[in-house]
Amino acid sequence: MRFKLEALTEQQLQEVHVATLELLAEYGIAIHHVPSRKLLEQHGAVINGEIVKIPAELVEMARAKAPASFAVIGRNPERTIRIGAENEPVLGPAAGTVYVMDLERGRRAARLEDLRNFLSLSQSSEYVGVACAGMLEPSDLPPQGKHLVQMQETITFSDKPIIGLAMGKNVSEDSITMAHIATQGAAEHYILGIVNTLSPMAWDERMLEAIWAYALKQQPLVITCCSMAGFTSPTTLTATLVQNNAEVLAGIVLAQLISPGTPVVYGNTSTITDMLSMNLCIGAPEYALLSTAFAQLARYYGLPFRSGGGLTDAKELDAQAGIEAATNLFFTLANNADFVLHTMGVMESFLSISYEKWIMDEEICGRILRMRKGLGGLPAQAVDMIGRVGPSGHFLDQPDTLLNFKGHFFRPSVSDRSNWDGWVAKKKNFQQTAREIWRQRLKNYIQPELPAKVESELKKYIESKLG
Repeated sequence: MRFKLEALTEQQLQEVHVATLELLAEYGIAIHHVPSRKLLEQHGAVINGEIVKIPAELVEMARAKAPASFAVIGRNPERTIRIGAENEPVLGPAAGTVYVMDLERGRRAARLEDLRNFLSLSQSSEYVGVACAGMLEPSDLPPQGKHLVQMQETITFSDKPIIGLAMGKNVSEDSITMAHIATQGAAEHYILGIVNTLSPMAWDERMLEAIWAYALKQQPLVITCCSMAGFTSPTTLTATLVQNNAEVLAGIVLAQLISPGTPVVYGNTSTITDMLSMNLCIGAPEYALLSTAFAQLARYYGLPFRSGGGLTDAKELDAQAGIEAATNLFFTLANNADFVLHTMGVMESFLSISYEKWIMDEEICGRILRMRKGLGGLPAQAVDMIGRVGPSGHFLDQPDTLLNFKGHFFRPSVSDRSNWDGWVAKKKNFQQTAREIWRQRLKNYIQPELPAKVESELKKYIESKLG
């Protein structure tokens, strides 16, 4: 079953596209990176200081060169993911968080132990398709070599495809090399890089260096914008669409000029600004509207689409967290996003990751993915079965029930369906049940075997980088 949501009419979609081309060609975008400006100029862009005016022809070139779908291998080839072209959505965990929350210890600075724990939850999740090296920032690691440790832990604790680190040239190149070691060059694409625009209308040097590093190796790039309407993009949402579209397309153009055919994902997680606090509002309904419109733009350009997942501004696992996460996940999956980041665990406007919310988000995903399956076809013997049971009968002992209920009925992991007396007897609320689940998951976690050759090569590489 495919949902079909639209925030733009065909005419509005065309208007946004035309306005985007005008913005890029007439006003340009700031490119804070000399090699990128030179490359764009060589292909017909007009340079004025750090402002680059990109002609429509380059945008059309990029659309034609970028593939509609691609695959990324994991350390275990059976974990390979496929993004785009009618594949099922690939779900990724939270990323970039600096704090960790759980029911017992509350909010605290993230540590290496937490990275290992959440990598274990990713590995054991039936919904998460990728491991993310930048899921959180371990506060107990020194700055020098931190990214090497994060990549090493990601490769060790998970055999799924990796979202690497993309913060400048050196970090990006190290991530790519280590992912190549992990997969032993078994496939063309073996790591994903995520880069973000600098709204309004700019790309900074670190992100541009990351684009070069990933594109030169033909590794997929998720090119994303996350502006705040009313602050770093216009208050009018359609105007925000035009600005964001220009920013993302500029990054896609550059990637295709560096290395034609580099896989790219058109990404956006823009939302509004709370005008009282000036905070980012990732739980706002406007986020879902913008996400729907950007999904339409990605389809218009023939590119895979990346959106956000269980996004919320809530500070604890309360009704607000549930409302916002469920709304955003529904729109993300109903918009048929190809790649989803921040699917699980995100809290506090991207700042925190929660153990209990991870479990809640998995259940929300399970519910929506069940809806996507649809009703299914009519069984061949349905009429005979109904007729045989007849009035006042029941279907509990029918083969249809025994064979099919597990596949047709969604069974929640956290939500309680018992009667009042059963619920009272348990003496556990939603958060307590979620805590039990994630603790048991970590207890039962089995680390995937790391081949000795991979382990040895990773160790030598890290030693060579740290001297």
